[in-house]
Amino acid sequence: MQKLLSIFIAFIIFSCTENPFGGDKKIADKTISGYVKLEKVEYYPKGFHGGVFVWSKDLGLQTKTDIDGSFEFVLPASNEPSSGAIIDGDYDIHFFLGNYKISKVTVTFAGGQVVNDDKVINLEGELRRDVSMKRELGVNTTVTPETIPSNFDSPINVMVTITPDRTDLYCEMKKIENRSGVTFTGLLIKNIVTNKLIHTVDNDSAFTMREYIDRPMQKIEIGFDYMGLNLPKGTYEIIPYMVLERNDVPKHLLEALGSDIYNFSEEYLNYPFYRTGGKFVIE
Repeated sequence: MQKLLSIFIAFIIFSCTENPFGGDKKIADKTISGYVKLEKVEYYPKGFHGGVFVWSKDLGLQTKTDIDGSFEFVLPASNEPSSGAIIDGDYDIHFFLGNYKISKVTVTFAGGQVVNDDKVINLEGELRRDVSMKRELGVNTTVTPETIPSNFDSPINVMVTITPDRTDLYCEMKKIENRSGVTFTGLLIKNIVTNKLIHTVDNDSAFTMREYIDRPMQKIEIGFDYMGLNLPKGTYEIIPYMVLERNDVPKHLLEALGSDIYNFSEEYLNYPFYRTGGKFVIE
């Protein structure tokens, strides 16, 4: 009797400690998780790795990375096909930023459970390696002055430094071309706290046009009149409008981001893009 009791207790312990994707267990509240590392950005906490769009068409899931590059997909609550759960097969997960080369990992499911892969994912749904993303284009914005006093009545100068990592890069940008030369425009000013669009800097005669980004870098200067803004005290960010020309992005990924994501409007604030600088304070 004592021997049978010991076997029963061992069975209970084994059942409670088996991996969360094993046996006949359903995958309720189970996840796929991992970390994204951006090239030419320091590791967190010195570097910011948030805002990467993580998307899987076939899983029907999407999210964005946190500031440390972490992400998590919550899987369907049942392994029954009639409940909309995961069927057997391979599933691609894409990682997208507008100025980084798209990355992808493929995970496999069988019987409603993730399949262990020594190079990709473990049974707990954790990616075994950081997802590395290679930069295509660096963008840094400098605002002068960075601190604006209450009695300030001069223009604000914005310098956008674009650093291409290839020789064949083109961007869609807002500009004016005439006999006197090229004038760039197209700035969006958002409130850092609310993440809402506050003001746009544009010109009625400007158009979105294709611009070749020359190496080693290209500097674009845009000035505008501060007096017309009438902004309250706070911290703001100036975002230059640009869309990198590319052909490596799945059509359905762009649809998941939103049909107006490329427009020069508040929707563009949701366009995943890694930038530095651009912040200023109104005292």
